[in-house]
Amino acid sequence: MIEEIENIVVGAGPAGLRAAQVLAEAGREVLVLEKNAEIGPKTCAGGLTTKAVRELEALGLPSDAGLPLVAHAAFAGRLVPLDPERAVVRTLARRTLGRFQAEWTRAAGAEIRTAAPVSRIDVAASTLEVAGRRIRYRHLIGADGSRSVVRRALGIPSPRAFYAAEFNVRGARADHLFVETDAATLGSGYFWVFPHSDYVSIGAGVHKAAVRPAVIRPYLERRIDAIGIARGETPYEGATIEVDFAGFDFAGGVHLVGDAAGVASGLTGEGIYAALVTGEETARRILEPSFPPSKTRAWLRIKRIHDAIARAWLRRPLRDLSFALLPPLCRGRRTRRWLSTLFVEA
Repeated sequence: MIEEIENIVVGAGPAGLRAAQVLAEAGREVLVLEKNAEIGPKTCAGGLTTKAVRELEALGLPSDAGLPLVAHAAFAGRLVPLDPERAVVRTLARRTLGRFQAEWTRAAGAEIRTAAPVSRIDVAASTLEVAGRRIRYRHLIGADGSRSVVRRALGIPSPRAFYAAEFNVRGARADHLFVETDAATLGSGYFWVFPHSDYVSIGAGVHKAAVRPAVIRPYLERRIDAIGIARGETPYEGATIEVDFAGFDFAGGVHLVGDAAGVASGLTGEGIYAALVTGEETARRILEPSFPPSKTRAWLRIKRIHDAIARAWLRRPLRDLSFALLPPLCRGRRTRRWLSTLFVEA
């Protein structure tokens, strides 16, 4: 017997839960399938931009959730504070964000099943299999990250060109949230330190075309030792990020959102805001096909700029010139504000 469910969302990350919430609030039947036993944890520095915070606070995120910090840029070890309004980053653990979103989604009326990996998708028959059961859907939303089974079922390549890794050191403290260029080791990538209320995320993001992921763990271990933070038994976490944009709507009522659609920035790897708005606006188009996805379109314009910079920085002469210009630009008030808007607030 085939179970029939109107809307199925694969993946309970920010994009999937936001899409499910929108559909459930409209009175639609929604099932969210999450392969992991727990919602939320993921390799991620856990930084929310001002735009992401606005989206989440409108949904019910408490104003005191997380730790608001002004982002700094670091060049050759020297920290430069960015714009105090446009470069505020709220650090919030992905586990905590997932808990909030799951509560909102369930309250809206959606069902969430954890430890429920999808084993097979038949796009032509509009069915999928999970836990040995076959389910037919009217709409299928792939919100299952960079290793999306939905994207794979559509036959769309997943180059996963961006790699990020981190150590989340419990009980550690850091005075500043900052991102640092280190072209000698990271190429066009960056090193980060993101303080949270009870831990510090220390990591790096690189393009695999320029830096092998295997380089990152020993690099981070050296940097953490130099900072003077004791790692203890902190596990190393690493993951790829899909930045190759594939589109949102496909034949047979199949949709991609968030990392599965490849909407994360190709420059910074940041994708929480993009996940939230693409999840929301894709769901609204399911409800009303003529709905104008204005926030998604605005983000894609920014993403095109980020991706173009990322491609340029893969070429050493352009990268070296840019990295030489960034320190003085960050020290000027107007240029610092512009850069904060482009790289952080956008």
